[in-house]
Amino acid sequence: MTPDQQSDQPPGQRLHDALQHTSARFGPHRADLVTLATARGRRLRLVRRAQLGAVTALVTVAGVLGAAQLHPRPATQPPAVTPTFSASATPSIPPTYSPTHPAASSVTPLAGGPRSGPLSAQLAAFLPPGTTTRLSSTGSFVNGRVTEGPPEDGPDTGKPAAGVVLYDDGKGPAVVDVSVLDSVLDAVGCGRTLPPLCEVLASGTAVNTDKLSLANGQLMWVATATRPDGRRVRVTAVNSDQGITDSGRPTRAEPPLTTDQLQAIALSPHWDRPTQ
Repeated sequence: MTPDQQSDQPPGQRLHDALQHTSARFGPHRADLVTLATARGRRLRLVRRAQLGAVTALVTVAGVLGAAQLHPRPATQPPAVTPTFSASATPSIPPTYSPTHPAASSVTPLAGGPRSGPLSAQLAAFLPPGTTTRLSSTGSFVNGRVTEGPPEDGPDTGKPAAGVVLYDDGKGPAVVDVSVLDSVLDAVGCGRTLPPLCEVLASGTAVNTDKLSLANGQLMWVATATRPDGRRVRVTAVNSDQGITDSGRPTRAEPPLTTDQLQAIALSPHWDRPTQ
């Protein structure tokens, strides 16, 4: 239809023809159009729900984190463990030193016997009742004066005067000995030895006491008294009748004298230098 012909038609007819012309551009009617539209609407609703859920989760997490920052919880600590100790536990190896000896300041020095004769005999005069045999001495100690052997390491050192006895109090024979040495001024005091192994008395005498555990079950108790004038008196007792040797074996459970008895001998004025 030409434009001139269209202009001669009434307005209602032209509207009807235009609608028909527009509808002809669409394809034929589809029977599943409603079904497809319903499915599309369902998908859109699921997407919206998922988006809403994600936003809600993010808001919840942000709120929890913010609350944690405002009110931090204290860090958890492991439960405290209280250590327990067994009073019956003992070391498998006996200690070399024993700090259980009495303080030297509480020991009463013994008087001793005559200050002459063999040094072993002078030592025997200090011992409790028992059998004393096999006496031997080196050097001499007479009236507080020591005669030593030749110097070993220089003019201020020498071989001490010494006396050895084999003593038996009825529990087995054992060796007890004493040595007296002068000119040990560098050894005056306790040095690096701390209490209770060493004690300096009011007189200035340093008393050192040791309990030694040696090979083959051999034990040695030692008491050393070093006077301020440099005189050192050392008294030892062992639990063997041969002294301390590599092949020695105990002849009794412990030495025959206790550490306080050894201190009483070492601190005796019997060993002091002669008064001028």
